[in-house]
Amino acid sequence: MSGDNGNNDNTNLVSEKEKNIQKMASAIEDLLYMEAIKVKDEQFDKAILSSKFAVIVSNLISSMKLNHDNGDDIMRLKYISLIIYMNECLKLSKALTMSFGNDLEKHRDEMECAELISNYVTVLRNIFSSTKKEIES
Repeated sequence: MSGDNGNNDNTNLVSEKEKNIQKMASAIEDLLYMEAIKVKDEQFDKAILSSKFAVIVSNLISSMKLNHDNGDDIMRLKYISLIIYMNECLKLSKALTMSFGNDLEKHRDEMECAELISNYVTVLRNIFSSTKKEIES
């Protein structure tokens, strides 16, 4: 009997891993569609922040005085950058964008879109960190 549980646990682990991969792939696809990121080369194996998104990030970095080694600061930077990008580049109204951001902060656990935004922010943070490492080396 214990062998069956081991197989079942492995199946659940694989399916959970596959779900996470699908969620991140979907987030990448959405960010490409929104033009917040772009593909760096013809092999489609590397993404970078789009110029417009990078400018927003750069402006926030200089005004927020963030610690680049603090993961929470980087996640917050990407979240705020995404909200600003939605307003400035996707042309969502400022009132709607601010309400959306406030609702996310207050009611995150009850909102379906919270997981999507979290996935977007994770992808943006990973791209930012990867690009930063390339520049430093």
